[in-house]
Amino acid sequence: MSVTAASNSKKSRAPSLSFSSLPEEVVLKCLFRVPRCYDLNLSLVSKTLRSLVRSPELYRLPSQLKSVYLSYDLYQRGRLGRSLSYWITFRPGEKTTDYQLADVLPRPSLGSAISVGSEIYFIGGRSMKVCRSDVKVAVGLVDRKIYVIGGSKEDSQVEEFDPETQTWGFAGEEKLKCESWFSATLEEKVYMVNWDGRVSTYSPREGVNNEATEILSVGDNVKFLCVVENVLYACFKWGGLMWFNTKLKVWRRVVDRDGKDGKLELYSFAAVKMVEYEGTIAFFWPLRNIDPNKKDLTCKLIALDRVGEEISGRIEWSGIVATLPHNIRLKDCLVVSG
Repeated sequence: MSVTAASNSKKSRAPSLSFSSLPEEVVLKCLFRVPRCYDLNLSLVSKTLRSLVRSPELYRLPSQLKSVYLSYDLYQRGRLGRSLSYWITFRPGEKTTDYQLADVLPRPSLGSAISVGSEIYFIGGRSMKVCRSDVKVAVGLVDRKIYVIGGSKEDSQVEEFDPETQTWGFAGEEKLKCESWFSATLEEKVYMVNWDGRVSTYSPREGVNNEATEILSVGDNVKFLCVVENVLYACFKWGGLMWFNTKLKVWRRVVDRDGKDGKLELYSFAAVKMVEYEGTIAFFWPLRNIDPNKKDLTCKLIALDRVGEEISGRIEWSGIVATLPHNIRLKDCLVVSG
């Protein structure tokens, strides 16, 4: 008997293992690491996978890893009263009464915040090398460094902050001006999006690049921006939820699972915050409470699936996550780990 034949003989006697033979807890942990956009494909493989993909236990796994932090200011008699920031800590799917007065220094003039792991950084203040405002400024995280573009009246150098050394520095000699109101990080670039959907990018190596973006209909405008599993999404006031095709340089509508127009009953004109949460998009908006002195903060989680050249969405969960004072203004909305 040859060596090859002996090897083949041993393989034929080896016990047969399959994915379904693993303990359900292990399978769920494996499925949790698969991007949510492939849920639809997985559900077509077998009845077992379809059941596991839709299992509530799968959605409870992420809630152990990340939380959403919202902050708000209190208004008094129609005016912004004493600027006290309260942080709301919760996990979508669970109502909370955990409101804490934020134990932070006064907000810097720039007014931007970004999360890096379990930490939140407020951008601005005297430690920066260039005086900047919160008008047309872009902030992004590239290669573990925070980059700030624009925010000054004149063209200025891009600044970078290193969380490890806690120091600011210039990213290069070139002076730039940011013309966009929204920003997010995708593919090691800071994507900057204007009100009308025009897109430009910044990377430390290439500088600024203006994308030849198709202009959307007059009268519609971007409200929010976020990145989910390497796809850039924007919520438009009237057009609803859209995603940016980086190859064709166009915005495409997120369609309903059944192929409808994609607005997904989001009431995007009423939404006040949008953030990525464990492979889904979380929308927030306040609703009236029975008590006239309170508001209910409502959340909708939108699950996303890639189907061919389209991306479809479905409402995975909707409910009240917090009851707040009626005289508030929501500010930061960030997801942190731990």
